[in-house]
Amino acid sequence: MNRRTCVSLLALAVGLATLMMVGCGSGTSPLASSSSDSTGPTGSLVTFGTDQPSCDVQSFVVTIQSAALVQEGGTSVPITPPGQPVDFASLVDFTNILSFASVSTGPYNGLTLTLTSPQLTYLNTSSNPPAPVTLPTCASGSTSGCTSFSDGSSTDTVNLMFSPPLMISTGGTAGLVVDFDMRDSVQTDANGNITGVVDPQITVSPSVASGTTLGEADTLYGVVSTTSCTTNAGFTGCFSLQVQGGVGQILTIQVNNNTDFQGDGVSSLSTLSPGTFVEVDAIVDTSGDIIAQEVDAEEQVITTGQQGGFLGKIIGATYDSSGNATGFNLLVGREVSDMTSEVPLHSSLAVTLAANTYYQVNWHHWNRRALPFGPQTLGLAESVAVFGVLTAGTAGPPATPATLTAGAVYLRQRNVLGTFKAALTGGTNGFTMVPCGDLFGGNTITVLTFGDSKWRGGLSGVSGLTPGPIINVAGLVFFEQANGPGTPPVWTGSSQSPTWVVQAKAVHQLPTQ
Repeated sequence: MNRRTCVSLLALAVGLATLMMVGCGSGTSPLASSSSDSTGPTGSLVTFGTDQPSCDVQSFVVTIQSAALVQEGGTSVPITPPGQPVDFASLVDFTNILSFASVSTGPYNGLTLTLTSPQLTYLNTSSNPPAPVTLPTCASGSTSGCTSFSDGSSTDTVNLMFSPPLMISTGGTAGLVVDFDMRDSVQTDANGNITGVVDPQITVSPSVASGTTLGEADTLYGVVSTTSCTTNAGFTGCFSLQVQGGVGQILTIQVNNNTDFQGDGVSSLSTLSPGTFVEVDAIVDTSGDIIAQEVDAEEQVITTGQQGGFLGKIIGATYDSSGNATGFNLLVGREVSDMTSEVPLHSSLAVTLAANTYYQVNWHHWNRRALPFGPQTLGLAESVAVFGVLTAGTAGPPATPATLTAGAVYLRQRNVLGTFKAALTGGTNGFTMVPCGDLFGGNTITVLTFGDSKWRGGLSGVSGLTPGPIINVAGLVFFEQANGPGTPPVWTGSSQSPTWVVQAKAVHQLPTQ
């Protein structure tokens, strides 16, 4: 099927089963139970999560100590929190399924969460290559170089009320949307530096159906456990997806004639094999069906040897005299297998590229300009999944870190935060923007938009954009350099090199702080 293989995915969390909360999976913890404690009538609840991102925060990890749904009238219904920390920063304005659960019927209008052991990670761009800096939980009496909640403690209880209430009916399906506002939650000083103080800002609201669509899940990923499952009426087939790399909740993904399959040798459900790591762009309908719009098949899972896979952001890169990338530093956000003893999460991993390294673009549907991805167009700020052989580090002296020799690199979708600069001219749909992330070096980058790009936050198109408000663009980010096939096309709107081109899936104007 796929041309390459990889290790079992223990850590790719896409949700927190039953926990009706913000968060995007810890990358390390198994999912909690998928139902609340009840012997009475139940209905289905799909919880969708999204985060309003912050430019500087790479990770915000916290432990959910306890959680409870609140019924109208004030009765709390305890739900089981995950046993390991979760990372609130990993979704960055994409939407995903946090849980698909059976819940007691009735109206709910609140959620109570107790959070503990917060930990922030940011990127120090004054070093070369940039280095991740983690601020651990503040010990008693500590106030600097660490992370705490706004009262200086390491524990915080948040009571989240919402209106109109969430109605769970017998045998029905309802949706709940939870949004963690990272920009307003993480406090900074007068110079914009992260202080380590976090005041969680979370909103919760019932989903509003659009026709038969209850919500979307555009960053769903995991391992195919089987392609033999119950196909619901109106669909051509289905497959079971086990999130968290084979240890998490199993979701049934329905397929129809419009589902687009991508990957080496994968063009339909019949060519999708169990044990394959896939990324899925899906919607959830009002009957509770998860319907795949696009399925990107990447690697076949194996569990032997020193092979590993890592998902993250490129924070440094080296090139030869011809402009071909020879290696890069990856800020590790997820691990395809649990190799945290050798490569801690949120650390920098040195990756070596070879002449036979395989390159592929995920989400082909959004690569409308068919931009190439390879040694000439691999660069800073791109989001990638890299698979290869890990060479363990040594304790020394001198100590040496672990390194990865890449067998395959996949370009993944990501978001870019910044401000609008100008609309493109010459008949090209799109605009230029100035990203706020230091990895972009203050350069103006180009955003290409299309007829089905989604506009959010009161926007309906490029004409509604103005300089000033913060915008968040989600899509495929390509690095373009001056030489070879990476030469910036004329429509980039800028003569600067290097530069970046984003093929936008969505453009969101964020609320003013």
